[in-house]
Amino acid sequence: MTATTIKIDSAVRDRLNDLATDFGCTAGSMVERLLDEFLWRRQVDLAIAQMSSMTVEEREAYQREVELWDSTLGDGLP
Repeated sequence: MTATTIKIDSAVRDRLNDLATDFGCTAGSMVERLLDEFLWRRQVDLAIAQMSSMTVEEREAYQREVELWDSTLGDGLP
């Protein structure tokens, strides 16, 4: 991994360091964790928006597919 430097306000740096200390990790690891969580949340928000805009027909087709996949849960496979 190649290290780099970014410019942030010293107050933000201090808050980041405090948070990292609370989690027992470095500031760099904390930034990575925060970015991962932010990107995951953005994906969830996108999925929610897409599902909210589904037509009745699309929602019914989706529900049928979910039920089909759920029926495989009892097939004994890991």
